[in-house]
Amino acid sequence: MLSNIAEMELENAALLRVLAHRLAQWDLLDPSIRLFEAVLKLRGEEPQSYRDLALVLARRAEAHGLEKQKSPSVAADFTRAIELLYHVVLNRWDRFEEIELTALLELNRIIPLAKQAGVTGIPVDERLIQRLDLDIRIVMTWDADLTDLDLWVTEPSGEKAMYNHPLTTIGGKVSRDFTQGYGPEEYLLRRAMPGPYKIETNFFGSSAQALIGAVTLQVDVFTHYGRPNEERQSVTLRLKDSKETISVAEIRFLPEKAKKTWK
Repeated sequence: MLSNIAEMELENAALLRVLAHRLAQWDLLDPSIRLFEAVLKLRGEEPQSYRDLALVLARRAEAHGLEKQKSPSVAADFTRAIELLYHVVLNRWDRFEEIELTALLELNRIIPLAKQAGVTGIPVDERLIQRLDLDIRIVMTWDADLTDLDLWVTEPSGEKAMYNHPLTTIGGKVSRDFTQGYGPEEYLLRRAMPGPYKIETNFFGSSAQALIGAVTLQVDVFTHYGRPNEERQSVTLRLKDSKETISVAEIRFLPEKAKKTWK
């Protein structure tokens, strides 16, 4: 059914992006990649189009790599993912300054996996390659242009990381506030304090909402990001009313594992 909807709205990049994210969330990576390829053709001026496609290609490569290590298809997916993210890193994006930092973090996660899959001659400046692993990484994206959503994370101490308080006492950091659409906004923490982390979003407002209806929000929560024991879970929500604050999820981080409780 989703494929039929996509075929009816082939020029609607916003809808294609929503469907592609939903398919990826269900681990239907092949059709998700096809839709993200279409979005890239329609919205090549937006860095999110490159990043979205790169991340799903990398997920497919990882999934297939468990069965077909060093296969040409796995290597091809990793190679393209690296090229797409590196394109984001190297270019300037006027409305989305600092998205290149997010892409660089993701690029450094993928490069070691690509090397394990037999990829050689990786076209990335060696000065930009460094292991960047984290206890907690929370990434929030949304489908609407000209829309401002804010990521809030309340740490076990009660301190809240947000756009006007981006660096916390324990080292939690919230990325740049994207006020004109899409995200990503992320929360990063290298060494986590044990306890609960409450994730919220504030729908600040949208001048595009009248055109597309409700805004679709996706939050990806990683624990032990960039490590062999990395775990990932995603949640998708539909937001209708600006100025509302929504509780997205809560994770309880323990020294050796993180328990996730989704609301």
